[in-house]
Amino acid sequence: MRPILRPRPFQRHCTLQRRANRLISTINNPSIPSIGYRYASTPKSTSLTCPYPLTSTLRQSTLLPKHLHPIRHQRSFIDIPNIFNNNNNNNTPQTIRTLRASRTLPFPPSPLYEIIASVESYSEFLPFLGASTVTARDKDTGYPSQAFLTVGYGPFTETFTSRVICDRDNWVVEARSGGGVGEDGKPIPGADEGLFSHLSTKWELVPLSSKGASGAGAETEVRLEIRFRFQNAMHTAVMSAVEDKVAGVMIEAFERRIKEQMTLGR
Repeated sequence: MRPILRPRPFQRHCTLQRRANRLISTINNPSIPSIGYRYASTPKSTSLTCPYPLTSTLRQSTLLPKHLHPIRHQRSFIDIPNIFNNNNNNNTPQTIRTLRASRTLPFPPSPLYEIIASVESYSEFLPFLGASTVTARDKDTGYPSQAFLTVGYGPFTETFTSRVICDRDNWVVEARSGGGVGEDGKPIPGADEGLFSHLSTKWELVPLSSKGASGAGAETEVRLEIRFRFQNAMHTAVMSAVEDKVAGVMIEAFERRIKEQMTLGR
């Protein structure tokens, strides 16, 4: 039979210190009854006057009011509560995020469009794009209709299939991946691949003068729109630190490419 332990008051008062989630009692000066407690986030201890002798069976909740209990302070690089508000375990899908940027260039739209439609050269000048390979072309226009694109930032990199839409009449080139089907109802290859559940990159040219598609002195506004949604909420949190700069950096890279190609007399 196990012996029954009964509470027995100490003859002298004690000091309690919180260390490694345990209360450790130490004999204190009986002439100055006190309770000592230590917060986990500070090396300092604070003493409170004890109105009664302590016993060996008293718990922390008996000794200290709730508002004086030690509180641990933790700081995380990523806001964890915000990450998991929209994780994949609940029924609320993450929203599609949209980034936009634009530039006005002193060139007609026709040569600009040929550079934008050259998807296979994207990896040569666009940041966040490690590789670009055209796998199919439209039999009538010869423009790309499907491509493998390797997209990534830092440690997050993924290669997936994109459906490419080249609409020269409206000066638009768009690459889509993920999301199952596009706005036109056609299935998009690679819907369940890797980082993104939805990704589209749309380039649009808007002629600003009436001097024609290839006339001298023409100006063109270049618009870039990136729409994306990550499969994992953690990736969304990491990307949020740099996403405001992505579209601007990409269109600046395109502007440099345009100037290089036009200087070479493309």
